[in-house]
Amino acid sequence: MKNWPSSLLLTLLLTLPSLAAAEEGIEILRDTWGIPHVFADTDAGAFYGLGYATAEDRGFQMTYSLRILQGRLAEVIGEVRQLNRNETSVDHDCKMRTFGFHRAAQRTAAALDPETRGLLQAYCDGVNTYFRDHRDDRHPLFARLGLEPEPWTPADCLMAWWHLAQFFATDGTRDLIAGRNQAAGRTPGQEGRGQPPARGESRPSPPPAGSGDLAPLPPDDAPAVVKRSDVSAEWIERVFGYAREHGLEGAGAADGEGPKFSHAWVVGGRRTTTGSAVLVSDPQTPVRNPSLFYEYHLQGKTFNARGIGVPGSPVILIGFTDRVAWGVTALGADQADLFQLDTAPERPDQYRFDGQWRSMTVHRETINVKGREPIEVTVRETHLGPIATAYCYAARGEPEVALKRIPICETDRETIQGAVAMMRAGNVAEFDAALAGWRFPSANMVFGDRAGDIGYRVVGALPVRSRHDPSQGRAARPGHQADQDWQEILPHDLAPGVINPAAGYLYSGNHRPIESWYPLPLGSMTGAGGDTLRSWRLRERLEQQQSFAPEEVLAIHFDAVNPARRDIVRLGLQLHDVLRREISEDARRALAHLEPWYRAGASTSLTEPGAELAVELNTFFRFVSTDLALIYGGGEGGLAYFLKTATARLDQDPGAELSPLEEAFIDRTLSGAWQAARQKYGRDPATWNTRAQEAVQQRRMEYYESLDGFPTLDRDQALPLPALSRIDGGTIGCQTAQSYTHWVLLHDPDLALSILPIGQSERPGHASRTSTLELWSESRLHPAPLSRAAVEKLTLARQVLDRQTDAEDAGSRP
Repeated sequence: MKNWPSSLLLTLLLTLPSLAAAEEGIEILRDTWGIPHVFADTDAGAFYGLGYATAEDRGFQMTYSLRILQGRLAEVIGEVRQLNRNETSVDHDCKMRTFGFHRAAQRTAAALDPETRGLLQAYCDGVNTYFRDHRDDRHPLFARLGLEPEPWTPADCLMAWWHLAQFFATDGTRDLIAGRNQAAGRTPGQEGRGQPPARGESRPSPPPAGSGDLAPLPPDDAPAVVKRSDVSAEWIERVFGYAREHGLEGAGAADGEGPKFSHAWVVGGRRTTTGSAVLVSDPQTPVRNPSLFYEYHLQGKTFNARGIGVPGSPVILIGFTDRVAWGVTALGADQADLFQLDTAPERPDQYRFDGQWRSMTVHRETINVKGREPIEVTVRETHLGPIATAYCYAARGEPEVALKRIPICETDRETIQGAVAMMRAGNVAEFDAALAGWRFPSANMVFGDRAGDIGYRVVGALPVRSRHDPSQGRAARPGHQADQDWQEILPHDLAPGVINPAAGYLYSGNHRPIESWYPLPLGSMTGAGGDTLRSWRLRERLEQQQSFAPEEVLAIHFDAVNPARRDIVRLGLQLHDVLRREISEDARRALAHLEPWYRAGASTSLTEPGAELAVELNTFFRFVSTDLALIYGGGEGGLAYFLKTATARLDQDPGAELSPLEEAFIDRTLSGAWQAARQKYGRDPATWNTRAQEAVQQRRMEYYESLDGFPTLDRDQALPLPALSRIDGGTIGCQTAQSYTHWVLLHDPDLALSILPIGQSERPGHASRTSTLELWSESRLHPAPLSRAAVEKLTLARQVLDRQTDAEDAGSRP
């Protein structure tokens, strides 16, 4: 690798395989981009090598993230305020100690089956060997912050996974607010009505002609991944039988929106030129410095897999083997609830359940704070979960609440068990069975195999709430007796899923998992919206042809059309050119600027003139901004539903009318975009595109600015955003959110391509810290082979590990 440290190269070249090393057979090959390829004779050896490589590349990141979830951040950085919240690191530590991730991880790790625990221990041994043998070659932030790595444990592996996973899950802490809104007769999303409108919405919506004009439409089922026609009558009957047995008839309807992260698609062998599945996965989270994810490849005795995971955990989030490939998008199902407790002031450490007073488990926690005296915190736990009232927006007089959530309450199994089975799966059927072990976070899993079969499954531990809970977990409920608790976890085979649908392809853009007839509640995603803007565009691209060469499947990844912004302009042109409506002056200016852009294909890439104005078209679609949301629903799903419905009328009748509500929304959106662009880029529209491109490069990627909201740890290591052209987060090809991409051709996995911006290493000055920065800026991927022979062709450095000698050295040192 260019500028690969000469000392490391010398070390690697001088590390010749000893007899013990050859017997153990653990070798790490580093390719052009610094990605570790671990080859071992045993599965445990592969995990050991992966732990060693991860500690070398991301040792500080994994340690820092662990301290955050342990509730020990203040001892590292002192009392520091979060960037966008009125909360400090001390407050955060108190909350993490209360929630109890660390306590739960210790219990869960102790209960794992011997094989899984052994694999995790091998990974930990690799981490600890690296830390032990490189005390003088650690990331400089260790010394600067006075942070000393502690021995990595299997519980730490679980916490590393949970730390990232929690950002793709609900945490239940707002359930008291939801309960108060329900009691006041407010539906979710309407509690903000009457607040100031969003940008560009200075003109109020005209009053509706009558209440019937605002009647909600039926759910938008057309985009659903799982369709009734693609599943068996026997499965449908089992689902409805389960709903009846557990008192869940009619509970499937839900509200709100799930998270907007990621998209993935797979085309089955019936529609590819190779006869095998072709898959692309894009986890769309903002690119970080360093990356949130870690790319690696490991081959043991029973698996050969590569993809991305989280530093500190051996779980592959998105990956592929020589037989199967998978992609993941966030589901955001509700895996957490608040239970209102029956307590009494005179019994501070007890609660009444099933008519009996029970003792709480009391933990005395000491929070060390750099530069000040420690803080003592008392945490009380019930069998339902910790007392979390202080963090749950409780109103005066409301009872104490216990927080029950996955993964903290499920200590007899863990996602790592499913992840190992996924790596060993030989086909779609085996992979689907392995997904039963995936617990947290909930997700949409898209997958395919070498034989050309494809599948989709909702995964995660999904609680089946009490038959007495009409909110199905959306609001805090009494937790006074056993029949108010969760009944069980939804069986894996009853979660939405499909194998080889009639369409011949599957895709997920965080949109509706299954049609609204499905009676079992999943939380915020069931019944929500329908399409996202990205799922809408994915479907448009996949419907364009019957047969796909692998390169044509990949081409969808670069798509820069935001269908909402495209169709807003289309409807604006309908108003102005066809219907001759009187629209505002700013809306007319916007249409004049955007019409050539629209006619040229409506790409929001900044390489296209007009895109700089198009990306200012506000896609905010809520009850507070337009009464159209009462008809179509709020959020992206409602906006997509409205625009698809309106443009369908135009397809049937080119002279179709638009309602006053529709006209007002389009006018405000166009005029608001014009005003926003003038404010950003000046009064001369001829300069806007150039100024927009310049503005991209003025953004900075701060170093270790955490997802938890705490500021950068080293401003000197910030990097400017490169000259990216696709910055619209509502498009498939958005580069600013391209945290990873892989394209897998299962007829020959050695042809796969991938990229992890901005690089592999966290270390300042290391060649692989920004090894993919240029590729990312140029919208390119790099080879991602699986076979040893193909990897060897890209290898720049290699290292042989002697696990036996390392273990002996560890035992002989203090």
